Amino acid sequence: MKSFLQTGLLVLFSFFLSLQITFSQAWVSRHNLSPAQYQAAFDDYVKDGYRLSTVSGYTCSGQERYIALWEKKAGPEWAARHGLSSQDYQAAFDDFTKKGFRLTHVSGYGVGSQAKFAAIWQKTSGAAWAARHNLTAAQYQKAFDDFSKQGYRLLHVSGYVVNNIEYFAGIWEKSAGNAYVARHNLTASQYQQAFNDYTKQGYALKTVSGYTKNGTNLYAAIWEKIASPLWAARHGVSNGNYQYVFDNMYYQGYKPTYVNAYSSGNSCEYNAIWTNTNMKGSDIAAIDEAVNQYMSSQSVKGLSIAICKNGRLVFAKGYGYADAASGEEMSPDQPLRIMSISKPVTSVGVMTLMDQHKISLDKPVFGPNSILGSKYATPAGKEKLNKITVRQLLTHTSGLRSCNGESVFWDQNKTADDAMNVLLNASDLITTDTSDKYIYSNTNFFILARIIEQVSGQSYENYIRSSVLTKCGIGNTMYVGAASGNAKAGEATYVPMDKMNLQLWAGFGGWVARPIDLLKFLNRVDGASIPSDVLTTPTHTTMVTGTALNNGYGCGWIVSGSLQNHNGCFDGTRSFLVELGNGLSYSVIVNNNPSNDGCGWTMKSAIEAGLSKVSGYPTYDLF
Repeated sequence: MKSFLQTGLLVLFSFFLSLQITFSQAWVSRHNLSPAQYQAAFDDYVKDGYRLSTVSGYTCSGQERYIALWEKKAGPEWAARHGLSSQDYQAAFDDFTKKGFRLTHVSGYGVGSQAKFAAIWQKTSGAAWAARHNLTAAQYQKAFDDFSKQGYRLLHVSGYVVNNIEYFAGIWEKSAGNAYVARHNLTASQYQQAFNDYTKQGYALKTVSGYTKNGTNLYAAIWEKIASPLWAARHGVSNGNYQYVFDNMYYQGYKPTYVNAYSSGNSCEYNAIWTNTNMKGSDIAAIDEAVNQYMSSQSVKGLSIAICKNGRLVFAKGYGYADAASGEEMSPDQPLRIMSISKPVTSVGVMTLMDQHKISLDKPVFGPNSILGSKYATPAGKEKLNKITVRQLLTHTSGLRSCNGESVFWDQNKTADDAMNVLLNASDLITTDTSDKYIYSNTNFFILARIIEQVSGQSYENYIRSSVLTKCGIGNTMYVGAASGNAKAGEATYVPMDKMNLQLWAGFGGWVARPIDLLKFLNRVDGASIPSDVLTTPTHTTMVTGTALNNGYGCGWIVSGSLQNHNGCFDGTRSFLVELGNGLSYSVIVNNNPSNDGCGWTMKSAIEAGLSKVSGYPTYDLF
C-alpha cells in the first residue's frame, strides 16, 4: 500500500442506501438499478430538471448495477455516460474535451473481466486539469507524485478491480487550495483509523471509493482541511442494511452528497457522505447521548424514536439493531410491537363510532338490550356483567380483571369467540362492582374490540384502518400482528420472542407500528387545530377526561390536563407515545427487555431529559 500527502480537494465517500424521498424535492438518490432501470430513471429525472451529481457502477451478485444521486439545481451544460468500455470511454472523453467539457466525475468498475466506466462532464472553463484511468497502483502513485510536483491537486479518485488487479481513475486540477490528504489501498481497519485521525485534525472526507481484491475490501479516499457544515460518512454498509442507513440519515436532516458502491464477495457494499444544514450537531448529540446512555445502562439492543414539533415530523432515528443476531440495523421505517399503546387506538375507534352516532358510552355491554347481549349471553350468576357500560371499559372501571395469560390468547388457531367464551366463564373474571375501583385491565379492551366489530359490521382491524388510520395518513406500516406471534416481513425481531396470538391481543396489545405512525396518529387525535383532528372537540374532551377513581386516566389514555400519553410493556418490547406540550411530542419503542425498566418509565425520563437540551428543530415536515 502506498499513500500520499498534499494540498488538494475532492468530494466522494462510502454510502448506504437509495430512496426516492427528498428535502423540498431538491435531490433524489437511487440504488441497485439495472442498466435499463438506471437509464429510465436518468431520463425521467432529467426531464424534471434534475442534474446528475454522482454515479457509481458496480456489480451485485454478478449483476451490473448503478447507484446515483441527482440534484435539482441550475448549472452549466452537462453530459453523462455509463456502461462504457475503456475504448468507448476514451473516445467519449476526447470528444467532450474537444467541445469544451471538463470531466467532473468518473466511476470505474469491473464487470466480468472487463473494465467499464460511468462519467459526468460539465461545459465550464477554469484552471488546467488532467484525468487518467486504468492506472495500476504503481502508475497511480507515480501520476499523483508527478501532478503534485506540477502544482496539480487531486479532485477525485475511483478505485476498481478487474481480473483481481486494482486500477485507479483520477481527476486533477492545477490550482491552489486547502490542505488535503489522499490515501489508497487501505483495508477497512486502516481506512477507519485514517478517517478517525484526519477527522480529529479538522479534515472533512470528500471522496471514498471501495473495491475488493483477493476477498479483501479496500478503500481509496480524499480528505480536505476545510470548514464544512455538519457531515457524516459510512463505509462498507452491507446490501441488506443500505436502505436502513439511508433512512436513518434522511430522518435526521442529512442530505447525501456522494454515493459509491462496489462488489464484495457474492454481494455488494456501499459508501456515502452526507451533510446536514437542518439540525445543529449539538442538538443531535443531545438526543444521541440520552438514547445511547439508556441503551447501555439497560442492555437494550435496538431502539427507534420519532419526534414531532407543532404537527411536523422533525426527527426520527433507529439505534442499534432491529435484529442483533443477523446484524440488521434499526431504522425509523421498521415497524415494532407497541403493546398497550394499542389501547388508545381502540379508544379512538370507539370514539369515532360515537361521532358517527352509532354508539353511546353509557350503553350496557352485556345483557338485555345491550350491545353484545345477543351474541354473548351473560352466564348464570354473573349478572354484574349487565351493569358494565362502554365508558367503564374505556376507563378501566368495569370491575373486570385483566386477561392475556389464558392459553386461548396464545393459540393461533383460536378465534375471538373462543377467547370471549373462556373469559365469560372464568370464575374470577369479576373482581369488584362497576365503578368501585380503577383496575387496569386488558379484558376491557378485548371486549371493546368486539364492540367495534358488532357496531360497525366490520372486522376490528378493517374498521380501525378505514375509519381511523387512513384518515390519519397511516399506511400499511401499522397493522395487527400475526396470529402465530411471528414477526412479519420487514418487522423488527424481539428478545424474547414471545408468540402470542396478536390477532386476539389486537384491541389491547396487538398492534405493530413505527414511531412515525404513532405520531401521525397522535397528531390527529390530540385536540390541536393543526393538523385537524379526526374526532370532534366534544368527543376529544370526553376521551381525555379522567374519572373520580383515577383522574390521570381517561378513555384509553393516560392524561395530564389535555395532554395525552400511553406506554406499552411486555416481553421483548417497551414503548411510549407522549404529548409533552408546547407542540412537542415523541414516540419511542425498543425491541428487547431492558435490564431494569419494568414498563418503560426510566426510558421516558431518559428521553425527555435529552429532549430538554435540544435548542430547536427544523421547520420542515418529514411525514
